Amino acid sequence: MTLKKSLVAALVSTALCLPAVAQDLGSFSKRIYAGVAGGTSTLSPESQVEAYTIDDKSDSGGKFMLGMDISPRVGVELAAADLGAAGIGPNEVGEIEYSVFELSGLYHFFNLGGYEALVDRRGLGAFFKLGLGVMDNDSELEYTRENDLHLSGGVGLEYGLRMGLALRGEVEAFDEDAMLTSLGLLWRFGGGSSSPSTNDLFTSGAGAVGAMVDKVGDAMPSLENDDDGDGVPNNLDDCQGTAAGTPVAATGCALFGGVLEGVNFASGSDRLLDEAQVVLNDAADALLADPGLKVEVQAHTDSQGAADYNIQLSKDRALATVRYLMLRGVPQEQMTARAFGESTPIADNATADGRKRNRRVEFHVIE
Repeated sequence: MTLKKSLVAALVSTALCLPAVAQDLGSFSKRIYAGVAGGTSTLSPESQVEAYTIDDKSDSGGKFMLGMDISPRVGVELAAADLGAAGIGPNEVGEIEYSVFELSGLYHFFNLGGYEALVDRRGLGAFFKLGLGVMDNDSELEYTRENDLHLSGGVGLEYGLRMGLALRGEVEAFDEDAMLTSLGLLWRFGGGSSSPSTNDLFTSGAGAVGAMVDKVGDAMPSLENDDDGDGVPNNLDDCQGTAAGTPVAATGCALFGGVLEGVNFASGSDRLLDEAQVVLNDAADALLADPGLKVEVQAHTDSQGAADYNIQLSKDRALATVRYLMLRGVPQEQMTARAFGESTPIADNATADGRKRNRRVEFHVIE
């Protein structure tokens, strides 16, 4: 299959994915970015004159990029690239220079940090791109260019940092004439999601946590073989005796009365692990089902590291939890974030098990 046919097939596949892409729009805020990249180009001009040969197909190349993230997965990008020149022989009688201008669509299909990191373009992710470009050649030799307008395509990896910087490596093909393998640096402007502001959501402190609330919301209907009437059958209920009407997780344990089991983060970061997202999905459903319910999201750490560092880490984790719930549709007004750092342990920090218990997120109902 030729490159052109492959690119057309990829375009059709992308069109079929658009309904799923539309689901990503949510509360995402568009971001503009700019970047530069440099690398090695491979050039393959076709000679129709038997006296000419292609003596040197490799050269250095570079490009400038200006783009916009229009959803968590989709972006558009305008690029101008100088791909260097192909040497024409024999005896280096001349060269053909290559430059390209293209407009591409990008689809970010993977991020190691999950959906939250995908939204903010943080951590390691992968994408592919398809576009339409115009190729320009310059040479002292007599030649005729058959197709200026062409399809382009590529795949790449991107590693995003928290301050908006990102490293990008990619391989691109421009029609059948040229390829560019490059490493670049991007700078994104603005925020990646409709994230709550620190002033709106965060209050730091080291005081006592709020009292647990036994009952919230209206009573849920009892199920057969559900003795405590919390909506979870006995054989799946790990917390028998939960008051009817209390929002519970799939395990039958209260969501908003203390430690939210399973909400964990990657070591030393605010990246939610996959199992944490499953638990938070249940929390989001409960909050959406009761718009009058308001909760305080409290984050805690163990005592390893400096106290100032732990306060900042717990702040980041509390806000990451709130941001995830907002992405699931929970209004900002229903949540407040609070960081405690290492100040309120519930277990002995001298043991590994104790430190694990102290690294926790708690949900408490605000009366």
